[in-house]
Amino acid sequence: MPDTGVLLRVIDYSKCMGCETCEAVCEFIHELGPFIKLYELGGGVKRPISCFHCSKAPCIEACPTGAMRRDSQGAVYVELSRCIGCMACLYACPFGIPDYSEVTRTSIKCDLCRVLRSDGLTPACVAMCPSRAILIGGPKTVGDEVKKRALARIVQLGET
Repeated sequence: MPDTGVLLRVIDYSKCMGCETCEAVCEFIHELGPFIKLYELGGGVKRPISCFHCSKAPCIEACPTGAMRRDSQGAVYVELSRCIGCMACLYACPFGIPDYSEVTRTSIKCDLCRVLRSDGLTPACVAMCPSRAILIGGPKTVGDEVKKRALARIVQLGET
């Protein structure tokens, strides 16, 4: 099955070292703040979370104005001019991903760096991750890479 034009982004937590590079570069790129954020899990361990761009995105369904949209590559984004700041998207999202911006008085969230992608570039968090923990690509490409990484971990465990 060939990849469609849809992008997936997956964070491989087994490779993530919690260095905060993804958060820093996201904040540098986006004037409204970082859309990928690290949270401490305890014991000093930090891991990032960001929008999953769900195939059946509850935030899109809940948005009363149609401000939550999907672009041609499947990324969910906020059309700021349509958003009324009601936060229905935040309440609908099982991960609590959208945030409210006091600056724009709208919901804001990751759009997989729409501006960069429109220029043929990779989202900043993916490009800058030193451990290559953040994967992006079509479903087949990402799925194959996730399987290879899982198999490598299994083989490595068997060798110890």
